[in-house]
Order: sequence, then C-alpha cells, then structure tokens
Amino acid sequence: MRANISNLTNNIEMFFTQKDLVGEASCRSWDGKGNLTWTTSGCETVKINNTIKCSCSHLTFFAVLMSPPDVNANITDYVDSLSFITSIGCGISMFFLSVALFMHFLLRKAKSNQATKILINMFVALFLLNLSFLSNESVANTEVKSACVFIALLMHYSMLTTFTWFFIQALHMYLWLIRQNVTITNYMRKITVFGWSELYEQNTFYSDTLRTAKTSMSDCKLEIT
Repeated sequence: MRANISNLTNNIEMFFTQKDLVGEASCRSWDGKGNLTWTTSGCETVKINNTIKCSCSHLTFFAVLMSPPDVNANITDYVDSLSFITSIGCGISMFFLSVALFMHFLLRKAKSNQATKILINMFVALFLLNLSFLSNESVANTEVKSACVFIALLMHYSMLTTFTWFFIQALHMYLWLIRQNVTITNYMRKITVFGWSELYEQNTFYSDTLRTAKTSMSDCKLEIT
C-alpha cells in the first residue's frame, strides 16, 4: 500500500465525461502526504469534446481540477471592434457639438438666456471629454510623461465637469418648473464657478497598455490615492 509506483511503461488512462465544461481542465495528482498540493507532474491532459482524458505514468490520488475561464481573454477578442465603434461614436458626438457651439457663438450669443448658457457650458464639457478620450491613446504612445499627465488630468477634469453640468441642468429645470418664485443673486456667476471648479486630491498618473492578438493599445490614467 505504501509502495511508490512511478515511471510506468504504459501510462494509465482515465476518462472523465461532463456535459458542460466551463473553464480550463487540468489533470492533477496528489501523493497523499503532507499538505494538499496538487501537481501536474507525470500527467497529461487531453480534452476531446466533452471528455477529459488523463494520461499518467504513476499511481496515486487523481483529480480533474477546473480553473475559472479567463474573462479578459474573451474580452480582448472584441477590443479592436469595440474601440473602433467607440471612436466613431465619440467623433460623431464631437462633430455635432462643434456645430452647436459654432452656431451659438456665431448667431445666438447675444440672445442667450440662462438655460441656453447652461446648455452651452455642458456642451463644452462634453466636447473636452470626447477630445481628451480620443487623443489619449496617441499621447500615451509618445511615452512623454508630462503629456500623459496632462491628457489624463484633462480627461478626468472634463468628466467631472460634465457630470457637474448635468446636475446643474437638472437643478435649473427644477427651479424653473417647480420653484418658480426663487430668486438667486448672481445666479449664472455662481453656477459657472461651481460647474468649472473641481477639487483634486493626491493623484498618481501612469500609462497602461492592453495587448490583444492583433494590436496593443496604451492609455494614460489617473489613480486617486
């Protein structure tokens, strides 16, 4: 019972059948001593449809261990297509935002009311967000730290201001429709300062690279510490 049987001339073959194989199968063995440490030494794993074949050259305790599927591996197959679709969407958004801003400053600037001014500020924040997002990869590929810090800071800042101006737009509609008799002195000046003023804590800037089977994409990121 305690004999160590190994290096067999003819391997011992074991077959395990499972209908739904989720994850990566691996034939492992354990010598029955000490800690429960499974090893692949002396065993080969062959997957045939829904059947797992374990071919081992020794006798001991055997098991098939299933590791979780690599989610990132599935995602990277679609990264290129999703990045292309995202870039097209951001480009279209920038185009129409540019048209709206051009028409406003050219034709309606003198006639702007409070609602229009708030909307234009929100358009500017969205334009900066799309611009910084689209140029992020190109800046990261230059490997210039100062440029990477600037574009990461701009994208983070424009994202915060975009959310802030959406909140201001909702607040303005509430005051206009529900609280109609409310009067705030220097209203536009106050909400403009609030909309474009953002607080920053200590931040870490770095460049990250995502590699796929076809291409590799880099981007500059900001991490709040």
